[in-house]
Amino acid sequence: MARKRRTKKATRIAEKPMTIDDLIALDNTPDDKEPAELVALRNAAPCISALGAKAKPKVQLKKVSGRNVWELGLAKDFVLGELGETAEALRRPRAATSTREFEPSIPKWSGVTYHPKLSAPRPRRQFRRVKGQRVRPDGYIFGPDDRRVYYPSGYPWRCIGLVLVWTNPSGGPAWSGAGALVGRNVVLTASHVCPWGSSPWMMRFIPAYYDGSSLSGVSSYVQSYRGYRDHGQGDDMCTLKLYTPLGNSLGYFGYKTYHDSWEDGNYWTKCGYPGAVASGQRPSRITWFPIVDDDNDGAGVELEYKADSSSGDSGGPVFGWWSSSPYVIGTHSGGEQEYHFPFSIVKNNVAAGGSALSSLIGWARNNW
Repeated sequence: MARKRRTKKATRIAEKPMTIDDLIALDNTPDDKEPAELVALRNAAPCISALGAKAKPKVQLKKVSGRNVWELGLAKDFVLGELGETAEALRRPRAATSTREFEPSIPKWSGVTYHPKLSAPRPRRQFRRVKGQRVRPDGYIFGPDDRRVYYPSGYPWRCIGLVLVWTNPSGGPAWSGAGALVGRNVVLTASHVCPWGSSPWMMRFIPAYYDGSSLSGVSSYVQSYRGYRDHGQGDDMCTLKLYTPLGNSLGYFGYKTYHDSWEDGNYWTKCGYPGAVASGQRPSRITWFPIVDDDNDGAGVELEYKADSSSGDSGGPVFGWWSSSPYVIGTHSGGEQEYHFPFSIVKNNVAAGGSALSSLIGWARNNW
């Protein structure tokens, strides 16, 4: 059954994003000396967390035979890292709530990298949309894969990172996704990346993740997350509160509410950590693609495109450039199939956006 389309009203034409011709004329600007705050974060000692209120810390060092290396042993009630504290599941928004825009932050010491260096690749749960179509959290590839691995150095590329998720903090990560800094201590990702219903849980955001570590040398565990647990694809979104306000040092994206007048314009970039491109160890991006349609179910808007996607891209930002600065318009959710009578099937990849996202980011910036 074909889904009901949104009736689009004639509205004021919003300022259009920059095109490839606009951006290509800009030269990268270098960073200045890193601030002392960033250096201090890089040198911060790792934390351990207790799994029970009565647990007592006990750390043992055991020398590895024949090597100048010691293994760190923790009591069984302790784990390396910081446990999450709260998860707030919001009701799905039914009507537009906010169209506010939020400015990006470019630190005084930071340059801007409009054209990142290209690099080379290294050799979860099914859910349904509200109207019943099956959804692929990993998305689709349309012909040859157009994603390209890049080196995440410079602003804003260092603001995009890997999100690791533990449902059992005593073991390894259960899965991973992508996310982007949209506030001093706020990361935007997809709702289905988050460990809803798990206790205890742990999440870690590693900005500029590349080959096992952050190029910026910093990361933060997640204290809280807030989003739409029972979501459709247009509101598959969540904000994460970091223990460490990485955005103060690294900067963060702005946000704009998607406008109909931008449809079919080749303005957008999507980033993530897909295993199919670089084993999830290096970021990749696809650039200058159009949004071919936007459909809503309340305040959440599905931004549809033919930009390639697969597992590991979920939660990555979809963004454009205005006045030489980057603004997120959505967070990548996955792929969808539309069935049109009698035999037509249309496949798209989709980001979650609209006023639901601006409300979510605005609340997080104001309250966290």
